[in-house]
Amino acid sequence: MKKMAGLISLCALALNSLAGDWPQFCGPDRNNISAETGLADSWPEAGPKVLWETQVHDGYSGPAIKDGKVYLIDRNEENSLLRCLDLNTGKPLWECAFADPGEMKGKKFAGTRGTPTVTDDAIYFMTGYGTLIRVDPQSKKVVWKRALLSEFDLELHQWGHAQAPSIYKDVVIVALDTQDASVFAFDKETGKQVWASPKLGKHSFVSTQIVTFHGTDMVVAIGSNEEPPRKRKQKDGEKPEPPKKLQEGHVFGLSPTDGSLLWSYTGWKCKIAIPHPVALPDNRLFITGGYDAGSAMIQIMKDGAGFDVKELYTTDEVGSQLHQPIPFGDHLFVGSNSNSRKDGLACFSLDGRLEWRTKDIDDAPNFERGSLIMVDGKLVILDGKSGILYLVKADVSGYKQLASAKMVTENVMAWAPLALSDGKLLVRDWNTLKCVDLK
Repeated sequence: MKKMAGLISLCALALNSLAGDWPQFCGPDRNNISAETGLADSWPEAGPKVLWETQVHDGYSGPAIKDGKVYLIDRNEENSLLRCLDLNTGKPLWECAFADPGEMKGKKFAGTRGTPTVTDDAIYFMTGYGTLIRVDPQSKKVVWKRALLSEFDLELHQWGHAQAPSIYKDVVIVALDTQDASVFAFDKETGKQVWASPKLGKHSFVSTQIVTFHGTDMVVAIGSNEEPPRKRKQKDGEKPEPPKKLQEGHVFGLSPTDGSLLWSYTGWKCKIAIPHPVALPDNRLFITGGYDAGSAMIQIMKDGAGFDVKELYTTDEVGSQLHQPIPFGDHLFVGSNSNSRKDGLACFSLDGRLEWRTKDIDDAPNFERGSLIMVDGKLVILDGKSGILYLVKADVSGYKQLASAKMVTENVMAWAPLALSDGKLLVRDWNTLKCVDLK
């Protein structure tokens, strides 16, 4: 446990959050685990009580919670906005809107993205249109704004950007695929660029993560693997195009002070990387993705004054397209679903053994690509297709469902991350945010 505490202490210290807060993407320690206790082990037949609900713009943006306030990235025509709601009542407290034009070409999946990162004196977030913002929660105004796509002369990706900024000391860190770099750090107070990493792969939806391995703080990120373009039929007499040099996918660690490369791993590749790696004891990272990428376990080794990477294994047994697996002792709970994979919830040992998956259990749910969190010895999982919310005992010996209830609209890609504070679960579908009492 001491080793795990060392891995995650930086995020907790940087955000200075209360135990019941969920102030950033995937919770206080970016591992989808809540330290809260005293939640119900079963639900009434009608399901847990819905305390309030509110309409939100189409999309997948996730809520953050701090000091009894909910923060959500939203949209209003050509404006992006930060909404602040009261956690107990859902009452709108304030909002901060700003011009943020753009249009995603992937119409089916167009909508809000990202989760705010909330500290005591600031709210940082990046919109789906590549705008990085700091908002002052006292004045409710923009402190600084960086329109990164126009600044770096970039086209908006067909599915936009999905980032949750990491905070390290005096900088805010995000992934951004430019001609020359993959990750950037900006001064928290001014928004000025502090450093840029080397170019390591293509556009990624992976949010950066701060970990500590061998006593050294690192920024962990992933660059997607560039696929060769589809061959087109050439016209008579047309010369073939010269082969394009493709960007190789990387999992890599950077110095948080200057962005220099500490280590890199190319043994696992994903054409559209989304979940961030899971930091584990003994300086290990579990990496997973969809698009037939499977998963891998690597160990960061000390090599003199530097670092090296040891591949422990790769596996096709599990693969999560959207959400981070949750560590549980010497196992992981994985939402092992993607475009082509329909395994459901899987329990997977850290040494690479599949224990069970709901695909192989009669009448067990699939969960599609819904989000999951762990709290009080239980998993709370939203089925992204059916809209049913499940309560499952965290048990490596088998799937043990405790309760279920219809919660959100079905068939609307309910893939946004969950958030929990003071026993109150925030869950959303395409355009409704609900607060549910799990006590």
